[in-house]
Amino acid sequence: MTRKRPDYSEARKYYIKGERNEYPTLQDIATEFNYSLSTLRKKAANEGWLKKRKERLKLKDIIEMRKEFMGKASKLANVSFNAISAAEYIINKIQEEQKEIELGNKSYDDNLASRQVWTLNNAIRLIENSQKILDEIENGYLSPTNDISFI
Repeated sequence: MTRKRPDYSEARKYYIKGERNEYPTLQDIATEFNYSLSTLRKKAANEGWLKKRKERLKLKDIIEMRKEFMGKASKLANVSFNAISAAEYIINKIQEEQKEIELGNKSYDDNLASRQVWTLNNAIRLIENSQKILDEIENGYLSPTNDISFI
């Protein structure tokens, strides 16, 4: 007569995932499921239960941190959009100033030219940095589900 092997899947799941942020010891599981503690220890060691629990806890922390950051990411996206709008406004003002110079309503000098170049360079840099941030948000680099291999 063959002896039926115990099914450790429920015990494994309980040990790795825990219950309501409480994680039982192997002694607790052995008592609850009426398993031999030494057999349970061997089974847990061979299957890497502790490592899986630690990975799960680490992943849980990462997900929680990223969820918190996602609210900040939407605010960051709004700031980036506003920065792009501000830079475009500045560029339009310089274009208007150039039209005034072309029409002869405003005098042109080296000081004005260097100010315009400096302003345009900063506006372009602002747009590029803002666009980079928006691309990172859009491409999911700030997603709370990155780095998930299992749950």
